[in-house]
Amino acid sequence: MALMLAMFVAGMLAAAESPWELKKDEDGVRAYVRDVEGSPIREFKGTVTVDASPEEAVRLFEEDGRMPEWFHQCTEARLLKADSAENKVLYVVISMPWPVKDRDLVFRRLRSRDPVTGAVEYRTSAAADVYPEQSGKVRMPYLKGLWRFTPLPDGRTEIYYQQHGEVGGHIPDWLVNKLAVNIPFNSLSRFRQLLLKK
Repeated sequence: MALMLAMFVAGMLAAAESPWELKKDEDGVRAYVRDVEGSPIREFKGTVTVDASPEEAVRLFEEDGRMPEWFHQCTEARLLKADSAENKVLYVVISMPWPVKDRDLVFRRLRSRDPVTGAVEYRTSAAADVYPEQSGKVRMPYLKGLWRFTPLPDGRTEIYYQQHGEVGGHIPDWLVNKLAVNIPFNSLSRFRQLLLKK
């Protein structure tokens, strides 16, 4: 009976989520969006397969200061504190087109590894209270994200990136939702390019 109830609840939760819509598919990089109940901002995800090992991909991902080299519109990134190797708090600044003010974000990043698949996951969530608000920037109040680096049998790595957030302040929903395609697509494309240079 308990199993049937659990399956019913899982089915209800899945049914409540909107389906993913493929918005961009170029050169092996795919970006999807979907509606989120109760939010005007769309959730996004992106995928790409890279010709690099998971260790190489994770090493680059954890070089926090290099994030502006690959993350879309990121101009600053730094580690604020590390409670452990798996539990860190970071600060990033995202450039926005004039006249919109730049956004900044404080977020916690939790790392784990799937013992079966060997995939390395990073779950991110806003931690706005950890660091004071900065002059000239609007603090993003909400973020929920996931990065996953999955090893493939041929030695390559599949990268999966999913995120939903609120940018704070007054900004048109259409502009934010435009970023819902550009962020995963451009970020994954540039990340792959950096790995190939190595």
